[in-house]
Amino acid sequence: MAEEIYAFNRLEGAFHRMKSLLWPIKWGIWLRLAVIALFVGGGISIPNVFQYQFEEGDFLAGNAGSFPEILPMVVLGIIAVVLAIALVWMLIGATMQFVFVDMLSTGDIHIRRFFRERLGKGTRLFLFELGITVAMVLAIMALFLILFGFGSIGTGAAAALLIIALIPIILVAALVFGLIFLLTTDFVVPIMIREDCGIIEGWQRLIGVISAGFWQTAAYVVVRFVVGLIAAIVQAVLVIIALLIIAIPFVLIGVVLLAAFQGGNIALFVVLLIPYLIIAIPAALLIAVPFVTFFRYYALLVLEGLGPGYRLLPE
Repeated sequence: MAEEIYAFNRLEGAFHRMKSLLWPIKWGIWLRLAVIALFVGGGISIPNVFQYQFEEGDFLAGNAGSFPEILPMVVLGIIAVVLAIALVWMLIGATMQFVFVDMLSTGDIHIRRFFRERLGKGTRLFLFELGITVAMVLAIMALFLILFGFGSIGTGAAAALLIIALIPIILVAALVFGLIFLLTTDFVVPIMIREDCGIIEGWQRLIGVISAGFWQTAAYVVVRFVVGLIAAIVQAVLVIIALLIIAIPFVLIGVVLLAAFQGGNIALFVVLLIPYLIIAIPAALLIAVPFVTFFRYYALLVLEGLGPGYRLLPE
């Protein structure tokens, strides 16, 4: 009898568990899981507001002389604020990874009940992810500095060919780092919960599990990527449809108001945009709920197959 491949036969179980949790709809559960989706990944992106190019006319003429002097401080202040927000967001997101597993393993869908308890492990995961991210960025910067920083490569066709040759290296590095993040989120986090250990010990235990079932793990990575890609496309289509439907009344209101005021008005745009986002963002997160729930169930079920001692989900 051929050995069962957990990456395939756990898909149906994950779907049924997701369906059992989310259907019939209980809005309290959906809203709490939407908050989880916001932090652990739900397809939401923040608009790049820094693409705007300031023109000379954007500022008062009387401030033109003093503005260049304060510009560096303003830019540094903005960078510091954005960086601080990003770090806090990453810390909350790392902690939510543990909260999510706790919620699904216990069936108790409450966030505050688990957040404080898991903040310590979330901090360890945050530091690990931050270290990996910094290492990746520094490695890429060092590579480009070595190749281009000393002017030895020159410009033109030679430089272009070298950049093209570097693309596979960068892609492989990104793939390795992505794999580390995936295995950490999907397997190391529940191992840390089950064994009450740190992230290094969690990885050591996972390496033992992978060594005992390498091809099972490889199959999971491949299936996870393919199914994840399909799910991302479906989710994106659903989100776009929802955003368009939500936009219809705001567009109609905007057309009526523009006709009434006989001209464009930036204040009108802002007044319509804010309530639109207030409705659109939660809608997109609610659409993400079944997807993130399914994949977390799926990872837990596959880990259970790889190492029966790491069973976290109830029968």
